[in-house]
Amino acid sequence: MEIYPATAYLWFSFLEEIQDEKLIAEYRRLLPSSERDKLGRYRFDRHKKRYLVGRALLRTVLSNCTGVAPDQITLAREAHGRPYLALSSQDQPLQFSLSYTDGLVAAAVVAEGRVGIDVEYISRNADCLEIAHKYFSPSEYTELQQLPNIQMKERFFELWTLKEAYVKAQGLGLSLALNEVNFNFSDNHSDQITLTSATMSEEKFWQVRLLNPSLEHKAALCVCQPTEAPLKLISKKTIPLVAEKDFARLKD
Repeated sequence: MEIYPATAYLWFSFLEEIQDEKLIAEYRRLLPSSERDKLGRYRFDRHKKRYLVGRALLRTVLSNCTGVAPDQITLAREAHGRPYLALSSQDQPLQFSLSYTDGLVAAAVVAEGRVGIDVEYISRNADCLEIAHKYFSPSEYTELQQLPNIQMKERFFELWTLKEAYVKAQGLGLSLALNEVNFNFSDNHSDQITLTSATMSEEKFWQVRLLNPSLEHKAALCVCQPTEAPLKLISKKTIPLVAEKDFARLKD
């Protein structure tokens, strides 16, 4: 599979569609010992499954992009924990991001720059204003307070996924304060979003997208490109090692 510049490739896997025990066992065989050890430390089955499917999704996606077998993919981490693809060739490695939540895992790949994706299950209970007061910028928190409850919860998860995606793209981990990253929705429209942060590099161009994988999930994508070219999205719904198809429901 060829990966082109100015394009973000997205894959989504819904856990309820993956029930075959033989397939789940095959996913386990793709993992190196370090990932199998981590899998074994999860206490609850639902957490084990989303971690396992997430690692299988990432390995099959990177395999399709590089031609390296899924179980031969080698991953490493930068100083702040951001993962990267360790290749023996001199080619510039692809940039990727992985996220999982209740019922859903997602992966994103770009040919250059940096990428972060985050998905969240929005049907769970959350003290939105309390969390926002701690992690959102003053203007974001003020905006939330002015919205009716239903709209407030939706905007909370939009902002939260955007922030998480941005942090992943920057690769700075906990050293990046979420309340210093600000997303502004122009005229309250979720398709017109501007990003400001003290960590942004002036010579690079950031593009963000809000996505709706399902009625119960929100997703956000942040991409840093070396050019101002409009970002194209190619989205797939997939069961790793089985099949994938265009994801028509996804909106940006």
